[in-house]
Amino acid sequence: MESYEELLYRLKDIELVGQIGSLLSWDQEVLMPPNAAPLRAEQLAWISKTAHERLTDPKIGILLDEVGSRGNLGEVELANLRLARQSYERATKLPTEFVEEMAKHRSKSLISWTEAREKDDFSIFREDLSVSIDHARRKADFLGYEELRYDALLDLYESGLTVDTLDPLFSGLRDKVAPLIKAVSEEASRPDLSWVEDNSWSQESQEALSQIISEAIGFNFSSGRRDRSTHPFCGGPNPDDVRWTTRYNESEPFGSLFGSMHETGHGTYEQGRPRNLDFQPAGKANGLGVHESQSRLWENQVGRSRAFCDWSLSIWKEYFPENMSGVDSEQLWRAVNLVEPGLIRVDADEATYNLHIMIRYEIEKQLISGEIEVDELPDLWDSMYEEFLGIKSPNSSKGVLQDIHWSMGAIGYFPTYTLGNLYAAQLLEAAKKELPNYEDQIRSGDFQPLLNWMRKNVHSRGSVLEPAALIEEATGSPPSPDAFVDYLSSKVERLYEVTA
Repeated sequence: MESYEELLYRLKDIELVGQIGSLLSWDQEVLMPPNAAPLRAEQLAWISKTAHERLTDPKIGILLDEVGSRGNLGEVELANLRLARQSYERATKLPTEFVEEMAKHRSKSLISWTEAREKDDFSIFREDLSVSIDHARRKADFLGYEELRYDALLDLYESGLTVDTLDPLFSGLRDKVAPLIKAVSEEASRPDLSWVEDNSWSQESQEALSQIISEAIGFNFSSGRRDRSTHPFCGGPNPDDVRWTTRYNESEPFGSLFGSMHETGHGTYEQGRPRNLDFQPAGKANGLGVHESQSRLWENQVGRSRAFCDWSLSIWKEYFPENMSGVDSEQLWRAVNLVEPGLIRVDADEATYNLHIMIRYEIEKQLISGEIEVDELPDLWDSMYEEFLGIKSPNSSKGVLQDIHWSMGAIGYFPTYTLGNLYAAQLLEAAKKELPNYEDQIRSGDFQPLLNWMRKNVHSRGSVLEPAALIEEATGSPPSPDAFVDYLSSKVERLYEVTA
């Protein structure tokens, strides 16, 4: 067997172990009975340990050197080599026992976070969170970094991402978007939402609405499924088995629908990955920023557009005939685009969303550097929400306990949501140039042309290119916040007749 073929064979073996782990993780969050938690922690720890041992086998390093010494490697071969070497070098810096320890703790931490959130008691989660923060600091130290410890964690979720690149980005967004929010709050009238707030929205109808719209966008339920979980997510092992979840609140229907559209965006990306590159690093989705671009695109730039509201109004009326009586698409459009500071990140409007991310980013920087410790976290969370959004959480469940990420040790993840917003705007701007009938297509419920464009320019490219290079290839320009700022400014001015 030649070196390259043997390398791919070993990488497939490692990927299969990971796919089994993804199914166990999905089950843990959706179906697993509570008493199974300790055993599931052991199972997932074994999965992590086994994958780590196979990835750090010295033979992988030898094969990488042999393949790297060859000439005339093609685009896909070079990508597989780059990505496999990156994974190998990271893995060899992490002791196997530390990887196993983290995996066991993630399962335990997820359970305590769920209980703490349900009981609105931060103290239940406090100790496990403290351990997770310690794990993140130790992981960063093992991996190494040039400037800041947090940089090592950011790079895990978006290759090359650093505090130096993010600080000016968040500063620029805050300077350009904050005046819009201020103008709306000071100069504009709040739309009449009595038809939303004074009604009850049955879970059964919300489920049906989510299902039919996900199918219309193009998610293939023969290769996937929809379920309910505490925190919406998209998972599953491969393009033939993609699983996403949402949650429901009978006092308002928008959270479940747009959560469903968000996860459908992730799901269509996973289902659109290049099948000729199954089990190869180059065939995987291209970083979390690009992944978030697909979810935010469908959730916001499509789902909250006037054209989409024109199309979806009849579906709303079918499943909520009494609630939607007398409601037109203009009212629906204004309701789903309410610009108003709120407590919950996943329910935030497009104007305030990045401020939610910025707060988490600033908190993570301080946690990882050791400037603050876990006991200071709830108060810091509340003070930052008051500073940047002018609101304060009445309890921990709507505050510091609202996100699942820290229970999973996913520290450094949040900034990719903002990158996703920026990438989504830039990608849609490019797609519209090739889809002259885009607005009419959305208004008629024909989402296939836009999905096909994303399939061709994003999904089918896998991870052959670095994320920034993929965005430049797809749009003709390097990543930039300009398209997002232009899109948001235009939309808010049209909705509220204000200018920043």
